[in-house]
Amino acid sequence: MNDIQEPVRRPVGMTILLVLSLINALFQIFSSIFTYLFMPFMKEMMESGQLEEQLQLFMPNMEEAMRQTMLDNLATQIGVQPIYYLLIAVLFIGSLVGVLKMFKLQRIGFHIYSISQMLILITQVAYIYSKESQSPFFNEFLMTLMFILLYHLYFKRIENYGTRRQNL
Repeated sequence: MNDIQEPVRRPVGMTILLVLSLINALFQIFSSIFTYLFMPFMKEMMESGQLEEQLQLFMPNMEEAMRQTMLDNLATQIGVQPIYYLLIAVLFIGSLVGVLKMFKLQRIGFHIYSISQMLILITQVAYIYSKESQSPFFNEFLMTLMFILLYHLYFKRIENYGTRRQNL
């Protein structure tokens, strides 16, 4: 019998989920910080009409409905309290830490990730969804729940595999 045990390997599906979570966390961190830093400038441009002029200048072939949708989305972002973007950046940094720990198969990463994601949903409800008539909260909740559940199942699978190998 061979006493040398090979290390537990991360399942491919888990690696794919972790890469997706990593990309999302990095994107959200940078976009939240960018929005926080440039919000006063964007607000000034929006109020003066410069933003609409710039859109027409750089995208002259854009349909009016699309341009108005972009402006409406920007107006919604600008209408949110700036502290929201800092909170979201910090929470996604927590999510990123959790993802990096899960890459190393450290179960604490799962807990950090899960708590961060739940706090992100709560923050969104407190700052954004209460102002919108059609909230995407349910979709975001389901996506968050799906990722947390899949990570949980992968960790269970890894733990079960490790227990089976020890019993051999």
